[in-house]
Amino acid sequence: MSASVLKTENVTIRFGGLTAVGNLDMECTEGTITSLIGPNGAGKTTVYNIITGFYKPTEGKVIFLGEDISKLKPHEVSKKGIARTFQNIRLFSGGTVLQNVMTACWVRQKSPWWAAPFMLPGFVREEREMKEKSLALLETVGLRHLAGEIATGLPYGEQRRLEIARALATDPKLLLLDEPAAGMNPQESLELMDFIRKIRDKFGVTILMIEHDMKVVMGISEWIRVLDYGRLIAEGTPAEIRRNPKVLEAYLGKEAAANA
Repeated sequence: MSASVLKTENVTIRFGGLTAVGNLDMECTEGTITSLIGPNGAGKTTVYNIITGFYKPTEGKVIFLGEDISKLKPHEVSKKGIARTFQNIRLFSGGTVLQNVMTACWVRQKSPWWAAPFMLPGFVREEREMKEKSLALLETVGLRHLAGEIATGLPYGEQRRLEIARALATDPKLLLLDEPAAGMNPQESLELMDFIRKIRDKFGVTILMIEHDMKVVMGISEWIRVLDYGRLIAEGTPAEIRRNPKVLEAYLGKEAAANA
């Protein structure tokens, strides 16, 4: 049986009188690709913000590799081994492709920040190693030949790959992808599925994905969880989710689901 990487226990968050996520229990096991889906406003991105430390749960716990990380700050969560991408791509404006990846490597730096101006041997060695690591990651995602280009000038699909490379530079055990297929045409979406599987297999990373493209979700997920109004309404394999009446109702409405 695969080990648990991430587990949420009764996670609830309220903003004023609104319960954005309620009593969420879910688990991601090692090496799997899991999708978290649901209609707009279902609370999916809020769940990501709780996992990564941007929001603190009102109730419940987030357990990562057996440790309660519910009260950690985002940079502390990153150091523990969780990385994410964003629905709206957030590359460092003005930076090159290589600089974007190298910046993420500093999460694992050992040299103190004040060593940079003095070019101490340990700092120089570490920076060289980060550059080699970043170039290897760019090779993996097919962008090494663009290392010197301005990141925000890349085509959309390549910016998505760069964002994933930057996330991988932090050496994550868990990678959270937020709508990686957004804005892609059908052919690009197919290529993305192969790419995500390749990343999972090469780096041994566990993947949790938010995605609205159901072809991508059904084609790549080993397990799917469905949120509606902040609550888990269904979970199972793609085949089970496809025919679940609660899921059909959440997406289509009660009357349309009854006739589906």
